[in-house]
Amino acid sequence: MILMSRSSTVGLIRALGLVLLLVMAIPMPVDGGGTPLSTRRIASGVSRPVMVTAPEGDFERLFIVQQQGVIRVYDMTNAALLGTPFLNINPIVGGGTSGQDERGLLGLAFHPNYATNGFFYVYYTNTGSDTTVARYSVSTNPDVANPASAQIVLTQNQPFTNHNGGMIAFGPNDGYLYIGLGDGGSSNDPQGNGQNTNTRLGKMLRIDVDGGSPFAIPPDNPFAGPGAPLDEIWAYGLRNPWRFSFDRDTGDMYIADVGQFSWEEVNIQPGTSSGGENYGWRCMEGNNCTGLSGCSCNASSLTDPVQVYSHGSGCSITGGNVYRGCAMPDMHGIYFYADWCSNQIWSFVWNGSSVTQFTTRTSELNPPGSQSISGISGFGEDAYGEIYICDWNGGEIFKIVPADIDSLDLNGNFIVDSCECSIGNTTDCNNNGEPDACDIASGLEEDCNNDQIPDSCQTPVFDCDNNGVEDSCDIAAGASDCDDDGVIDSCQLASNDCDNNGVHDTCDIQAGTHIDCNFNGVPDVCEVAAGTAEDCNSNTLLDECEIDLGIADDCNGNGSIDDCEIDAGTVPDCNSNNIPDSCDIASGVESDNNANGIPDNCELISFRRGDSNSDGDINIADAVNMLGFLFNNDPSPGCLDTADCNDDGSLDISDPVALLSYLFGSLSLPPPGANCGADPTTDTLTCDSYPACP
Repeated sequence: MILMSRSSTVGLIRALGLVLLLVMAIPMPVDGGGTPLSTRRIASGVSRPVMVTAPEGDFERLFIVQQQGVIRVYDMTNAALLGTPFLNINPIVGGGTSGQDERGLLGLAFHPNYATNGFFYVYYTNTGSDTTVARYSVSTNPDVANPASAQIVLTQNQPFTNHNGGMIAFGPNDGYLYIGLGDGGSSNDPQGNGQNTNTRLGKMLRIDVDGGSPFAIPPDNPFAGPGAPLDEIWAYGLRNPWRFSFDRDTGDMYIADVGQFSWEEVNIQPGTSSGGENYGWRCMEGNNCTGLSGCSCNASSLTDPVQVYSHGSGCSITGGNVYRGCAMPDMHGIYFYADWCSNQIWSFVWNGSSVTQFTTRTSELNPPGSQSISGISGFGEDAYGEIYICDWNGGEIFKIVPADIDSLDLNGNFIVDSCECSIGNTTDCNNNGEPDACDIASGLEEDCNNDQIPDSCQTPVFDCDNNGVEDSCDIAAGASDCDDDGVIDSCQLASNDCDNNGVHDTCDIQAGTHIDCNFNGVPDVCEVAAGTAEDCNSNTLLDECEIDLGIADDCNGNGSIDDCEIDAGTVPDCNSNNIPDSCDIASGVESDNNANGIPDNCELISFRRGDSNSDGDINIADAVNMLGFLFNNDPSPGCLDTADCNDDGSLDISDPVALLSYLFGSLSLPPPGANCGADPTTDTLTCDSYPACP
């Protein structure tokens, strides 16, 4: 499959031809020198792009031609492809639906006075497969054309669907519109159109779109005047000049003419030419005789190509442009071109008489990462003179840039900053005669907040240290802002330096000078000093952190370390196991059958039946204590169980009697009797059980 170049039999013939390739006639590549190059993808998702261009002086936009009848706008300043097409004429465009279809919307040229008249011209194949050149106008919206403004300039019947040509361009020296037409198609120019000066096919046309309606013939056209040849012919003997271009400095025309079976060629017509050149097709293909009729091979009247290559290097040439851009002035004069089939990219310099500095650029211009360029269908220039490559297969547009573009393009739009400055961004707030953008790009002025205004021209909005510099700029220059709040730390010490060491608390924490175990932004030592946090064991770690980390226990969940509470005597630990009694009871380690919060073991150790006054001895005083409680409203015994001397579950006169019998008679008290031990019965004695109790 070969776009814009081959007959339907090319695939078979080329395959056979590869077996018997002639020796290539390309000069050996040499180091082209100059700036190291790369490419950057500026747009993707553009269906079948075939060329890009821009109006003269429009440094903000690039126009992308899609083969099926759509023109898109790329915003170069903001590096964005606009969603709304500039023009959509798909309904009136025929073809352009596959890689073998050479029809479609193929060319676009803006009038030299587009900025004032809004005219632009398109070259397309209509639904009847005829070549059409039409003029359109832009609408009131500069990014959208007026689709109803079409005026047909010329049409040309195409006998076959291939070799449609497709390129149109205004000459930089004369302002006339040049139109490249192929020979009509099929293979080997069966109608002999290339050498027939009574047809437009196989020709380069030159017309004056301003001198008449729909056009006039420039009076200095080589065949202008009565009779044949056709007045609009500028040059002839072309097979399929798919892409031609002008050197915008010299006016030289570079015509990349697609070959038949063996050779591809580049022809150069000097800007001083008076036209009339015969480039030799169909009797010559490149520098070689075809054996076909129409002209004499190698005749002195023929104009030879300046550069050729055989089909060992490709199969269909895609002409490019002479670099005259801003970004790489040392590359001026270098012509870039490529091959549709092999994706090879080359360059050379024409010194007026011969090709020099021939260089293979394929590897150098391979985009970074996993991206690639394939199906190179066209090149193009923006208003700066920078060159772009159309990737037809991938639907992408790539820009040729300096290899170090990232350091030259601070705003990331793939335009060298100094070039943007050079086009008239004239704001000059510091009155030094240079645009502000240039001062910033060159480093002469700082613009730390990236608002494209030199900092020296602005009164800071936030300047907490009153040094005349925006806080954000001080921070960018190295001033400490360890809490990332956009305020210089030194301005916050009054409220954020709890230990008065002259360092922002957050910085102390980040540096490890202070610990902030609870991550609240306040050093722990300051919380302890302020009484807002506890460090009961004075180990420099907050109690809550020790508990959270499992370093210390807080079995009752009150936020205090158990050991500290026991040491302070705020919680009981009757069995001295360093665990609060309540936790022992809750965990089941200790029982508390009477639910009084005291482990039973601790109570049983001191239980002696009959010792109602809890003085450790059993004597007459205990009987008096019980009698006073029962009959004189005296305070109740410390443990009612001890006063239940006969262990009948009641407190009455029988209990002091039983005690007296034990003391002065032979009665024994129920276990544990007068000795320490566990009470074998569970009593429910309370004061509320006895109405006589106080």
